[in-house]
Amino acid sequence: MKKLTPIFLLITIGFSSCFDSSPSQSNILDSDDYDSKEERVEILKNEIKSFSDFENAAFELFNVNGFSNSRTMLPGASSWDYKFVVKINPSEIGAWTNGMIKTKTKYHDDEWMKKIIEDRKVEWQTTSDPEIYTRQGENVLMIVYRSEGIIFKRIINL
Repeated sequence: MKKLTPIFLLITIGFSSCFDSSPSQSNILDSDDYDSKEERVEILKNEIKSFSDFENAAFELFNVNGFSNSRTMLPGASSWDYKFVVKINPSEIGAWTNGMIKTKTKYHDDEWMKKIIEDRKVEWQTTSDPEIYTRQGENVLMIVYRSEGIIFKRIINL
């Protein structure tokens, strides 16, 4: 029995670590949890493919496998819903829209956009009309406010 105690202890510790609910083990990243622009930008840059530098970011990211700083095991089946907004230099918008299709519709569900900026609305003021882009064959939506250099993007893989 004494020989089994260390093995049982190791199994118990290993098993309980699978249920760690600390933020580093989370499958959700929310910009509301970070106070500074610099911190939000750095976190988002680690999780998305960025086509230019950006000076501000707001986001709500869900990834069933967790994020780059928290993966301790091999990822399983992929499922994610990334909602974010970035502030870039307007001259770099072409790099973000390259390969995407501009749609003619002006309607889009903007509730997710309102939600990710609700705590910092003043940082995301827009006056221009939005341009809407999609990526053929993928569930990607991008709303561009060209003159402000503000890009909202949603990427879903379920």
